[in-house]
Amino acid sequence: MTNPSYPGSASDSPFGAGQSHGQESGYWQDSSYGQSAPSYGQNPGYGGQATGAFTGSPGAARPGPPSNIGWAVASLLFFWPLSFVAMTRASDVYPLWAAGHHAEAEAASASAKKLGLISLAIFGGLVVLYFVFIIAMVGLASVGY
Repeated sequence: MTNPSYPGSASDSPFGAGQSHGQESGYWQDSSYGQSAPSYGQNPGYGGQATGAFTGSPGAARPGPPSNIGWAVASLLFFWPLSFVAMTRASDVYPLWAAGHHAEAEAASASAKKLGLISLAIFGGLVVLYFVFIIAMVGLASVGY
């Protein structure tokens, strides 16, 4: 009786005719198996993109813009009301880029950085106003008003 799932076998054994569990069926007895390293750049299954990734060659995937999460954290530290929008825009960069919305991802990255810089500027302005206020108070106290 032959097994239809193993053509050419003379028994119901999955190892073929006359073979038992420990005998090789010949598939792994090829002398060239494991002798040479695969060439990933020439593999047609990858479309040739493995060798040109991030090198600027045509068809290569270009990296996305930075998320500027550091500027969003700076906005949290310096002027927290802007941090909500900055964090949201910074966390939207990579999902937008992965979805193929490259212009929106770059705009989100730029707005996260801009909000961080605005927060830093507002903090700097408040520090300057604080010192102006202190100097004015010290000056008024010394005059006697």
